[in-house]
Amino acid sequence: MKKSLIALAVLAASGVASAQSTVTIYGLVDAYVGAVKSNNLRQTVMNSGGFNTSRFGFKGTEDLGGGLKANFVLENGFNVDTGATPNSGPTNQSIFSGQSWVGLSGGFGEVRLGKMWTPFDEVKGSGAAAFDANIFAPASNVWVSNNYNDRPGNSIYYATPNFSGFSAAALYAFGENKTNAVGITPAQDAGKTASVNVQYANGPIGVALSHQQEKANGNAVSTKYNQLNGSYDLGVAKILAAYGNVKVSGDKTNEYQIGVDVPLGGALTVSGGVAASKTKFGAAATPESKSTGFGLAAKYELSKRTFLYTGLQAAKTKVANSADVKTDTFAVGVQHKF
Repeated sequence: MKKSLIALAVLAASGVASAQSTVTIYGLVDAYVGAVKSNNLRQTVMNSGGFNTSRFGFKGTEDLGGGLKANFVLENGFNVDTGATPNSGPTNQSIFSGQSWVGLSGGFGEVRLGKMWTPFDEVKGSGAAAFDANIFAPASNVWVSNNYNDRPGNSIYYATPNFSGFSAAALYAFGENKTNAVGITPAQDAGKTASVNVQYANGPIGVALSHQQEKANGNAVSTKYNQLNGSYDLGVAKILAAYGNVKVSGDKTNEYQIGVDVPLGGALTVSGGVAASKTKFGAAATPESKSTGFGLAAKYELSKRTFLYTGLQAAKTKVANSADVKTDTFAVGVQHKF
């Protein structure tokens, strides 16, 4: 009898702990078959991440009481076609190339420590057109700001609570790359990345403004990114627009994009848009660069977790006294979330 009571007590305690803490395995797998043309070279490809980057991860929450929670995310990106981890950047070749952070949340908002998406990226990845899909977005191969650092690592992140549709977030990433003077080489200060956003979403209206500044170690030159997004849902269609600019040294780029999402009833939605950018270089002898592009895509939902997609994207860059640079992509793919 005594052993039974002890066993019941252990089970009860275990049940309470389980109710207060959760860990979830999640992810998405995205693959497509398509044709890609760059100037006069066309290739047929089977690639990963046509709509969104393929990934898997673990996320968890523990209720600490009084509205306070401990949270974590460990996420890894991968290429479906090869099984390899993407190597598009120095911090993207680890076991958790996507995100890896731990933090606390409550009535004060949320704090994260580690590697996570920047507030600029949270705005950059929304309010566009052609679903902002990786390969169909009108701004693909058009916008200079596509080269920003989306997950710098070594970061502190804070997001406010939502106040009647208003919210904000800020991030600071430590460069951790300061150097001492060696011989005739002067000492160099550490680099940094700072990023902020302010967003409003209420009913059919969405507006977001973001800024990000990146500076390499010992480099007096910093790159500054700004983007403003707006959207309005008419019911029969959703209008989306974005404006951005990039400043580095004496160079300045202005960027534009406008598009529309149109639900066609049931599981089918069509989205399309156009984008443009213009760069004026600080060097007087350097001619300005102009790029234009468009994207068109369709998405058919087979279930809440699986959909088919198809689309095309084309872009062209003009520089005086140089041949135009042209690219286009057509693809058909499938994505499944778990």
